[in-house]
Amino acid sequence: MLKKFGKFLPRGALLSFASLIIAGAVALAAAANAYADGSPVIHSEEKEAVVLYTNDVHCSIEGYAAVAALRASLEEEGHAVLAVDAGDNFQGETIGSLTRGEAAVELMNAVPYALSVPGNHEFDFGLPRFFQLLKKAHYAELSCNIREIRTWKLLLPAYKIFALGGRKAAFVGATTPETYTKVNPRHFADSEGRQVYGFSEKDLYARVQEAVDAARAEGAETVILVSHLGMGGITPKWTAREVIAQTRGIDAVLDGHSHEVFAGEIFKNADGKDVLYSQTGTKLQYIGKLSISPDGALRSELIPCTAVNVKKSSGVKKAYAAVRSKTLAYEKLLAALDEPVAFAEVSLVTDDPRTGERRVRKGETNLGDFCADAYRTVIGAQAAMVNGGGLRSAVKAGPVSLRSLMDVNPWNNPMCVVKMSGQAVCDFLEFNSRNLPDGECGGFCHVSGISYEIDPAVKSPVLTDDKGVFAGVREKAARRVSNVRIQGRPVDLAADYTIAGDKFFLMDGGDGTGGIQGIRPLIVTGLPDDVACLFKYVTEHLHGKITAESYGDPLGAGRIVIRE
Repeated sequence: MLKKFGKFLPRGALLSFASLIIAGAVALAAAANAYADGSPVIHSEEKEAVVLYTNDVHCSIEGYAAVAALRASLEEEGHAVLAVDAGDNFQGETIGSLTRGEAAVELMNAVPYALSVPGNHEFDFGLPRFFQLLKKAHYAELSCNIREIRTWKLLLPAYKIFALGGRKAAFVGATTPETYTKVNPRHFADSEGRQVYGFSEKDLYARVQEAVDAARAEGAETVILVSHLGMGGITPKWTAREVIAQTRGIDAVLDGHSHEVFAGEIFKNADGKDVLYSQTGTKLQYIGKLSISPDGALRSELIPCTAVNVKKSSGVKKAYAAVRSKTLAYEKLLAALDEPVAFAEVSLVTDDPRTGERRVRKGETNLGDFCADAYRTVIGAQAAMVNGGGLRSAVKAGPVSLRSLMDVNPWNNPMCVVKMSGQAVCDFLEFNSRNLPDGECGGFCHVSGISYEIDPAVKSPVLTDDKGVFAGVREKAARRVSNVRIQGRPVDLAADYTIAGDKFFLMDGGDGTGGIQGIRPLIVTGLPDDVACLFKYVTEHLHGKITAESYGDPLGAGRIVIRE
């Protein structure tokens, strides 16, 4: 099947074909749920109530069946159970792109979930699509800090109260203000480019406190913040820990965004009281379980999806099978994309093989080199830049399928060429190196046709506005990026260079780059997205083989030197 449609891929025919198939399947699979709103069926008020929680699933849909099985198992034991999600479920793998988020909604309905909070990637397809998906969702979508700027009206309800195990438990939603830069900023603007929606960048703490106070006034005995805020690598003032420190009345925070694993940490709030904090990693590595005793005591644990007994009882098996049948239907439809199109002699990595930590947002990898080479070669430019946050999946050594390439760049971003001054190139690199050595940056620049050095010991001279957008470099301050070369020659700050990349990063201000001056659009290509670019590169330019000679070092070819 792939061979039949592959010749059309550069014009997007195969992707469109797959999209049509899956869209039809979604319509047919919109089956009735066993539960309408995620509320418990039978429970005892003498038992602990349970909140199952997930975050940053990013379309790793096969794990939802385990969530359904665990939920059913706990209900059979007499617990009141709610399932909640802390965001970033619409997008992140091929199925998200092809269904434009609908696969996640259908499966979350089937589990069922009671509520979710929009992460930044819930807005990848734009606000009209976001609202379309909300109409299909059987669960509540909450956020206390997304507002229409002119009227100050909330985009979504700030909180929802449930009767849970004999207690009134309020769930408050919060979405990271980083959303404005982590998604195409144009999604939140009108046709003339004026920002319409904001994320309470200047008063996040006040908006959270306002929602908590309102829930308490309505009689909530327990208040749980379900947030897409994050910890490590996040803008410091917007981390969940800082929100906890600046607010009162929150008992627990179930968080997402930074893809970290916290089984249950304790942080102090503004009154010095304990607040329980947890996060489950990403892609359903774990299912979180928050237990609430009748007297309000809280405890949390993380349960690996693989540890869930999906055959515990006939009821559990039925709950598992109902969701698993839907994921299998999607996997069957994706099978056409699993036919090998190339062979990789080495794995192309996102993580540091020495530590297992994610590297692609703070250091060079062979995957970043590979993608940047693809952009520059296929589109035709002097150089290319790729944002590390856009590289979502490794390519394993061995047969390489179209699906594996699509999972690298699942965003469907159009490709482009811009004319960028040498000064703009340097500003781009400086801005996206600002969080090193310890912090990540979604805009960390993987390059082709460019080389540069970073000295993290130099304090970053970058200035940003209240949204985290580039606002300049301090005058006369030392820069941490140096020895920038383009095509082997020292960069000329006054010269112009053609740079290839995706439109989100280079033209639309993604990752906060919108304030950088000296960038002029040249071409938005006919390629439907960077996935097609990778496919064309590996099949036509590499002749079907990703070699160890070209990409053998997982830490890259030395294009980026980070001084110790």
